[in-house]
Amino acid sequence: MLRGSDPDSRSAKLRFAFALMVAVVLGSGCASAPADFNSPEPAARNAAIVRAAREKDQRAIPDLIRMLESDDPTTRVLAIRALERLTGETRGYHPEADEAARKQAVGAWTTWMEQSRSSGT
Repeated sequence: MLRGSDPDSRSAKLRFAFALMVAVVLGSGCASAPADFNSPEPAARNAAIVRAAREKDQRAIPDLIRMLESDDPTTRVLAIRALERLTGETRGYHPEADEAARKQAVGAWTTWMEQSRSSGT
């Protein structure tokens, strides 16, 4: 998978793989931080994401969409997996993509959320 890639691309893929491994650990209930989407601590935000996914908390969708914009790759991985669990969709969001591509996909999520609110679903 990494063969033939430039060093920056390999580094990004390795960071993403590491973030995914951390997400698996957090998803197994090993997080000890109190769950809080607004915490300055990434572990607390990640715990909130895991809790929302586990409890299938539809009310957390706006916070999960906001978490897609995180600088933390683990938070982004957890947030999109939670949204996918809750909605069955990714809306083209890839947590390892560059910022511009992520921003475009977040825009699609935001539009979807606004349309869902206005339609009452």
